Amino acid sequence: MVLNNFFVKLLLMAFWVLGVSAELSVNDTREYHEVMQNLNNFSRTFLHSYKDADISPNCKTAMTNYGKGFFNQEEWALKMVDAMSKLQSGIFDGNLYNLGAFDECLSIRDIEVFSQPADGSIAIEMTQINGKYCLGMGILLGIPIFWAMCAPDACSADDLNKILQIIPVPMFFSEDKCQDPSQEPEITDGDIAVMVVFGIILGIMAVSSLYDTYLRYFEKKTAHPLLLAFSVVTNGEKLFATTEPGTNSGQLECLSGIRSMSMMWVILGHMFSNIAGVAVTNIANIMDFMTDGETMYVRGATVSVDSFFLLAGIVMIYVYLKSTKEKQTFNIFLYYLHRYLRLTPALAAVLVVHLTVLKHFGSGPHWPQMMANAYGSCEKYWWSLLLYIQNYTNTLKMCLPQSWYLSVDTQLFLLSPLVLFPIKRWPRHTLAAVAVAAVASISTGFALAWVHKLNDNLLTATDVEIAEKYSDMYYHATYSRAAPWFIGIIMGYIIYQVKIVRKDQKFKIGVPLNMALWIASLAVMATCVFVDKSQDEYDRLANSSYIAFVRPAWAIALSWVIFSCVTGYGGPVNAFLSARVFQVLVRLTYSMYLTHYSVLYVLYSSIKQPMPFTHARVIYEYWSIFALVFAISVVWTLSFESPIIIIEKFIFGGGNKKGSVVSAHNNPIVVNTNTDTIQNNENQSCESDVHHNSNAEDNNQTGVVN
Repeated sequence: MVLNNFFVKLLLMAFWVLGVSAELSVNDTREYHEVMQNLNNFSRTFLHSYKDADISPNCKTAMTNYGKGFFNQEEWALKMVDAMSKLQSGIFDGNLYNLGAFDECLSIRDIEVFSQPADGSIAIEMTQINGKYCLGMGILLGIPIFWAMCAPDACSADDLNKILQIIPVPMFFSEDKCQDPSQEPEITDGDIAVMVVFGIILGIMAVSSLYDTYLRYFEKKTAHPLLLAFSVVTNGEKLFATTEPGTNSGQLECLSGIRSMSMMWVILGHMFSNIAGVAVTNIANIMDFMTDGETMYVRGATVSVDSFFLLAGIVMIYVYLKSTKEKQTFNIFLYYLHRYLRLTPALAAVLVVHLTVLKHFGSGPHWPQMMANAYGSCEKYWWSLLLYIQNYTNTLKMCLPQSWYLSVDTQLFLLSPLVLFPIKRWPRHTLAAVAVAAVASISTGFALAWVHKLNDNLLTATDVEIAEKYSDMYYHATYSRAAPWFIGIIMGYIIYQVKIVRKDQKFKIGVPLNMALWIASLAVMATCVFVDKSQDEYDRLANSSYIAFVRPAWAIALSWVIFSCVTGYGGPVNAFLSARVFQVLVRLTYSMYLTHYSVLYVLYSSIKQPMPFTHARVIYEYWSIFALVFAISVVWTLSFESPIIIIEKFIFGGGNKKGSVVSAHNNPIVVNTNTDTIQNNENQSCESDVHHNSNAEDNNQTGVVN
């Protein structure tokens, strides 16, 4: 989950709406009536009031021509008036935005107007007018409202503000919220370079796929396995391949369902944070939705990330111990290099899209704000993204906001040898140290929340600074988010002991105890998600305790679900989580995690009219967005993940040109906790390499991300 400061501010607006609309005094009513009259007559008054305003000469000339054009009913001037905001209904219900007509305003281009100069000379002066769209903010009885102005491009935001002071209308415009045709993005050398590189990659994929098809048709073998590295045919088969659940006792099959559903939950949470940041006609309904007990799953979606931390710890230790039992070597250099090569190409591809061609994907009143976030932060902090240290260097200005998780997960990955090296020889002491580290992480969270009075509930966080502190000091910090990962290590060791070391001794648990543990775990998970955190007054102890314990509590409860499923006591839950559909979806979750926020950026920042917020619309938009992200992720995986896996395995995995089988004893263990996978290359060749998230035992786990 990503904490959106604009989301916090918008929720504060909703509080103002609900509070102000509750009671209006006589004076408030008079003020309201006066402002309403000015707003209703705004367009006509605006065309007269500029004469008395201290505006620039160019703006005054343009406004004079604007007024003449309007009264002469010239089309361009009528369109400019038509594109302005008009007083909207439902302000007290949260209809705070009137965005005017963005496209209509900017369609006014290169209008040549001829007039006599102000000095009275006989020469005819030609003025060129373009439409300029500005989105401004005003305060009406304490309620923030947003209005759009369409004016000649010769007028600056400061000119518009001076005119509004004459009317008067309580509205303010800033130049960074203004757009005119001259600001439309041009195709730069960087854009061309990226399109050429992406075109080359697509061309290589096409050639490799045609070569693969030729080999299959004539039943021939490839001259070199790398010639098939970019084949959509072969990689697509691996991507969509499934196996019958329960056919491989060494698999932790239920993890596929947990990862997939967690990814879907992440997208849902991010969708809501973006909806709250754009124009809706009834922001008060969002408040009702977010505080409804039945929809607490949206507010509680942040624990989905803790599921990924838990799974990373489980898979890391489980597969490491399983691999060392099979006498495979551990190479720490390849261990780190493998992870960086697996994660970075797909991440870097998203980065270059943000830095170059993304600006061409949309337009609208909110587009400049989106580009400031998507482009500005990446232009300045791209290096910290690729070094996976954003959660400490630029927490509040992250390039790819969701990538904070990759930073935390990578930092935990760098520390993992401190657990992996000693656990084989001193398991009890190592697990005891891990437990102490988990307690330390929990205690750190409590201390931070107590000292800084942090609030986990953004709906009651009336101070944006406190919300930013929560994000900076706690939410994105490795030391305060590590507890679920440590819990995963302990659970992974237990699962290893039960499934591998003592596999001949079937684990048994009585029905009453099994049911009691299931009820307890589900109750804890429901409490973590559906607990009502709303408070009339800030409770320091309650907030600090919740912040410290909610994530480890979720991890412990989910650990039982996993343990029960992998030991044969999961029943229908295990059957559902191990379903074939999740075997496919789980292989896409890394690309889905990388690309979904960009999709949300483009879709919601391109909104040009306020939209109503309803349950039905939310459901419709969610599944539409999910389908789009799924399709993009398939392309992203086939372009930037699958080929890299084959190439990297050929270089470092001991494969040869003919794709012969290489003994597992000659191959190092390579761990990737972000994709929750350990690649040990056992009985694999470069030519027949199974996708790194497939269910094949050689890849040890289906897996992906965060």
